[in-house]
Amino acid sequence: MKDYGVMVLRVTLGVIYVVQAYLALFVATPQGMAGFLASKAGLRTVTEAFADRGYTPEGTLVPRSRPGALLHDPQHVARRMIRMMTTGQVEASDGTDVTIQADSICVHGDSPGAVDMAVAVRQALATAGVDIRAFAS
Repeated sequence: MKDYGVMVLRVTLGVIYVVQAYLALFVATPQGMAGFLASKAGLRTVTEAFADRGYTPEGTLVPRSRPGALLHDPQHVARRMIRMMTTGQVEASDGTDVTIQADSICVHGDSPGAVDMAVAVRQALATAGVDIRAFAS
């Protein structure tokens, strides 16, 4: 991340610190710069997984320019999210398993069929007994 980006991130985290009792910072991975700096500042973070996106073997998102970046089948996505939330594993783009630690699941609202996908994921998680709750304390 460029120095300017780190500076903007530090300022943002400073603002969040002031109102932290009411907020949590959603981060893609705890190992990323935002997660690192937030943790260092003592801020509450919520790690987020992306239901409608493919993952690389390294645990990053498959770039949108590559095949497998976007997932469209609600039932397939629901099964992936059950597995991820119950075992911490998801199948990567090359077929291997990758560990994804997530407190939250995001379905991009601009994806085709996003509402159907969100409903399928929510129902599947509830049926599997996964605890679904708000982050507010």
